[in-house]
Amino acid sequence: MGQGEGGDQVSALRPSNLPKLAVCPCYESNPVAGPAAERGTLLDSAFRAELLGLEERLIIANKLTADEIAAVAWAVSMVRAMSGRERVLAREDDCRVKMLGLSGTADAVVPSRLTHFDLKTGMRRNYREQMAAYALGFMESQFADEWTAHLLFCDQREVESFKFTYDEAKAIVGEVIEAFYDLNKAPNPCEYCGWCAKTESCTARRAIVAEALPVADPGFDFEAVAADPDQLGRFLAACAVVEDFRERAKQIATDRIKAGGAVTGWKLVTRKGSEFVDCETVGRHIGEMGFGPVLAAYGNLSATKFRDLWSQRMPGEKPFPDESVKHAAPSTYLKQSKPKAKP
Repeated sequence: MGQGEGGDQVSALRPSNLPKLAVCPCYESNPVAGPAAERGTLLDSAFRAELLGLEERLIIANKLTADEIAAVAWAVSMVRAMSGRERVLAREDDCRVKMLGLSGTADAVVPSRLTHFDLKTGMRRNYREQMAAYALGFMESQFADEWTAHLLFCDQREVESFKFTYDEAKAIVGEVIEAFYDLNKAPNPCEYCGWCAKTESCTARRAIVAEALPVADPGFDFEAVAADPDQLGRFLAACAVVEDFRERAKQIATDRIKAGGAVTGWKLVTRKGSEFVDCETVGRHIGEMGFGPVLAAYGNLSATKFRDLWSQRMPGEKPFPDESVKHAAPSTYLKQSKPKAKP
């Protein structure tokens, strides 16, 4: 059955999926959690345990790297700083909300401040629709007309805040739900395709691949494609989808050969691992070698890491030297835009 033909699982419609469904109403979460999702769940557990002061936080910390422990500590400090002396609720039962037939769980809530917090790991993405859903649920349970959501991007040490009125939040969530139940909805290839359970069966993606493959024909005129804005846009979209399928095919081929099978025209090659010297060893010799040359060899430190080191190692009353932060030249890249809705 096609993705736009019905048969969707209602379980796909939940607050955490709303940002994806806002882009593609046919999106469905992959039931097999990848490494990134597993890491997010682990850090979320550590975050909640730290806020609640649970004994298990020490056990969870043993599963984290030093950078991840620092990321969670930053998120906890932000919640406490932004909450002041107000009580922070972090138990799942206290953070669970319902809205428009959906239900979800935020990471922390401060009812007296009409605000909640949600921890996010990995790269920054859009979570506006999910935050609107949580805000709507909290406004209904707390009888509030306004609500503020704070996203804590712990890997970047950045906070993004959304302030919703009741009507705004309801409209945002309602629009996604309406599109999800639209019988004429169609899949829209987007940045979330790799996470979707339908990524290999999606009719829209298959159509793009079918359109792209003929470019290998000797008669393919790239100059003509490059000169036509419409053809160029379709060609770039097709390349992106083909590349995604290529990565999946490479993994399938690798697994098949490792299991003793064969893939015509391909073989596995093992490369020697790169050599390195760990930082502890460098530290033991840095005095003799000189701090300057060693630091120059390591290269520049990101402003975020330097700020973290400063807050951990320097006296609290000594202000951070903002003038020391330098900015690299801005970069430019292509990003596929969301198609405009048909009137």
